[in-house]
Amino acid sequence: MKTKILLVDDEADQEILFRQRFRQAIHRGVYEFVFARNGSQALEILEEQADIDLLLTDINMPGMDGLTLLDRLSQGSAIVPAVVLTAYGDLTAIRTAMNRGAFDFLTKPIDFDDLEATIEKSRRYVQQLREAQESKAIDAMKTRFFTNISYELRAPLSLIMSPVDKLLETDDLPDHLQQPLVTVRRNARQILQLLNQLMAIDQLEARQVDVDEQIGNLPGFVGQLVDLFRPSTDLKKLTLVYETDLPGGYYRFDAGKWETILFILLTNAIRFTPAGTISVVLTQTDQGARLTVRDTGIGISAHKLPHIFDRYYQGDNLRIRANDMTGISLALVRELVLRLGGNIQVESQIEGDPGEPGTVFTLELPLRRTSGDEDAPLVEAPSVAVDLPAPTADSAGKEPAESADSPPLVLVVEDNPELREFMVAELATTYRVRSATNGYEGWILAKEELPAVIITDLMMPRLDGHGLIERLKADPATDHIAVMLLSSSAAETHRLQGLTLGANDYLTKPFHLGELRLRLRNLLSHQQRLREHYRQQLAQPDSANPLQSVGDEFLRKLYTLIEQHLDDPTLSVEWLADELAMSRKALYLKVHNLTHLSPVELIRQYRLRKAIDLLRLGHSAAETAYMVGFESPSYFTKVFREFYHQTPTSYRKK
Repeated sequence: MKTKILLVDDEADQEILFRQRFRQAIHRGVYEFVFARNGSQALEILEEQADIDLLLTDINMPGMDGLTLLDRLSQGSAIVPAVVLTAYGDLTAIRTAMNRGAFDFLTKPIDFDDLEATIEKSRRYVQQLREAQESKAIDAMKTRFFTNISYELRAPLSLIMSPVDKLLETDDLPDHLQQPLVTVRRNARQILQLLNQLMAIDQLEARQVDVDEQIGNLPGFVGQLVDLFRPSTDLKKLTLVYETDLPGGYYRFDAGKWETILFILLTNAIRFTPAGTISVVLTQTDQGARLTVRDTGIGISAHKLPHIFDRYYQGDNLRIRANDMTGISLALVRELVLRLGGNIQVESQIEGDPGEPGTVFTLELPLRRTSGDEDAPLVEAPSVAVDLPAPTADSAGKEPAESADSPPLVLVVEDNPELREFMVAELATTYRVRSATNGYEGWILAKEELPAVIITDLMMPRLDGHGLIERLKADPATDHIAVMLLSSSAAETHRLQGLTLGANDYLTKPFHLGELRLRLRNLLSHQQRLREHYRQQLAQPDSANPLQSVGDEFLRKLYTLIEQHLDDPTLSVEWLADELAMSRKALYLKVHNLTHLSPVELIRQYRLRKAIDLLRLGHSAAETAYMVGFESPSYFTKVFREFYHQTPTSYRKK
């Protein structure tokens, strides 16, 4: 990458010296030099050429000298580091230059090795500055875009929420419409909350938000707000604790901002805590109050922790931002805390680290007690609306016992409870359906039940969709299961990664239910054709040798075990399960999914198919019976006739 350098020096021989010294580097495109005779010329060049990476300037020059140039640079917006060149020992000039913003200094005569090291150091510095500036500009552009969209969306969203609210107030509303309308209202409110957050953070950045202090009982106010979340924690069987040592009485505080901060922190804590405790502690400090929100949830990776307050940060979205895809909520919390004159810190441990997993947010906020008779509005009860999460249906994780004619079993793995329950309810009209709330639970269920198809979300806590696919495809017991990956991201990289790991299909949210059904039907139809193909390999006497022609690795291994013990009449399903490191149930489900046969039927049909090859080679029916593991030639003849509709002797004569 070329480094462009502006050399400002009134001595003409300096230009010649630099051109000669860096001749080869200039020819290779490593450096490009631009020259000016004084500070005025340098400013004109900097204005015209914004891609200059480094300014090398003498201090003593006619016209505008180097120190004045540094002053002018500090007043502009250019991000060009300046390195001053001065006589050795001129410490006064060097000190003045550094105080005026010089990046570094070099003494004359110039040590060019030192100069090259300084150039490289300044190049890295400029690159970091420009990347930070570009990132900030992109964030600002995103915020402007989302803010504009937010204003546009509020009108149609109101036209959704108002009729739904009106319908829910109807006295004779049919029961079958009640839950769908509640779902619509809950999700519409979630969209509205997101729109409000986008607009709030834009206003904070534009310095359009003032601190609106009110007077009230802060400990009681926080307690009331925490109580609003108790139904949600009760539904998830979490313990919610609120403690405070803050003296009662009146305080001046911005109730709206406290509401927003606590709402976001508690919502996230409940969302990412599958079991355990969430505690809110409000204590007194010398500067005001300390608010601590602690949970025993999934935690945040150490290398991601410094970035969770960065807006639009998606580095850990598979674990932490699965339900905060914009990366807005925690960024808003930080902005609000800073606006209140406080600071926020976070500590976290994930599962597997020493100690208990979980996350702790600690906020230090200024707070002032008051007599209560000041001219300020009194704080009323918290005004935020907390919607209960959708309750999990008791039947969501259950399905009837499998029979020979049972419909295929489909496993839905989705951490959004409402979407999960919706998919389960819709698919249960056609298939047997099980469900799991994250990839880890889905993996456990998949090993136990061996479903025909798994429909899995991509971004989930604990184990994401990609991780689930990796585990499924790495285990011989589950590697045959078809996987359909659902994702809110339409990014090609996510789709390609999922397909590379072994996903059979990919569908982007929001999806059309009809399309989901069609894709699911196609996957199951493909599996049915494979099952029929494997069955025909055993049932058709003229088909190729199953062991040599079977395409499935598991069946090939199973056939090999049967082949090696073909003449053993005591060959059992239990022995095969042990050899394959599977339970008897898992072996049954695996074989049934691949061939629609039980393991006992598969062993028998493999013996009969092998008998065909032996009869062709000229062996008698009696010899063949013993060679394929039948203890009685007469029983072998009976079974052979029932399966191939002819006796072994008749087939041999043909």
